[in-house]
Amino acid sequence: MPMNCLLIGAGGHAKAVVEAARASLGGVSAYADPKPADWLDAAQIDDDDSAGAGDMPVILGLGGVTAEHLEKRLALLRRYLGRGHAAPVVRHPAAYISAAAELGAGSIVLGGAVVQPGAVLGEGVIVNTRAVVEHDTAIGAGAHIAPGAIVLGGCRIGDCAMIGAGAVVLPGAVVGDGELVPALARHGDPA
Repeated sequence: MPMNCLLIGAGGHAKAVVEAARASLGGVSAYADPKPADWLDAAQIDDDDSAGAGDMPVILGLGGVTAEHLEKRLALLRRYLGRGHAAPVVRHPAAYISAAAELGAGSIVLGGAVVQPGAVLGEGVIVNTRAVVEHDTAIGAGAHIAPGAIVLGGCRIGDCAMIGAGAVVLPGAVVGDGELVPALARHGDPA
């Protein structure tokens, strides 16, 4: 059943999130952002007024590439959850998500991304465009798997960690909370 959602943050990353939300959830009827979003056909509300948005589910349009930004993003999601808002999973129709994967509240899986069996995504995770999360991998709350990144099987990615664009995390590797794996890097090489 289609639902109207409240978008939190309406910058550039939000454009991809809204496209996926329209296809998977129904749409966005309001957004909270201090700047107007001329590209979005929805009512702009003040963040302080969003508490009065009733039972409207929220989706995060904010991205983040540093541990600090990802921690703030996760705290924002948890604040809305604490207010009683639901945070549905946003799934782009061109993404593949195994029925045997688990996705936490407010997770976002964008176009061309793959989430394999046994993968577990914490709340507020971003699996960005064409990123891959292989089997039996755990992605911590608030982490961001950037476009084209590949996280191979059996990995453990910490809360609010950032796996940069095109990076490869090798099988069984561990990335700590708030850690950055830079774009195009390999992580987890044998010593």
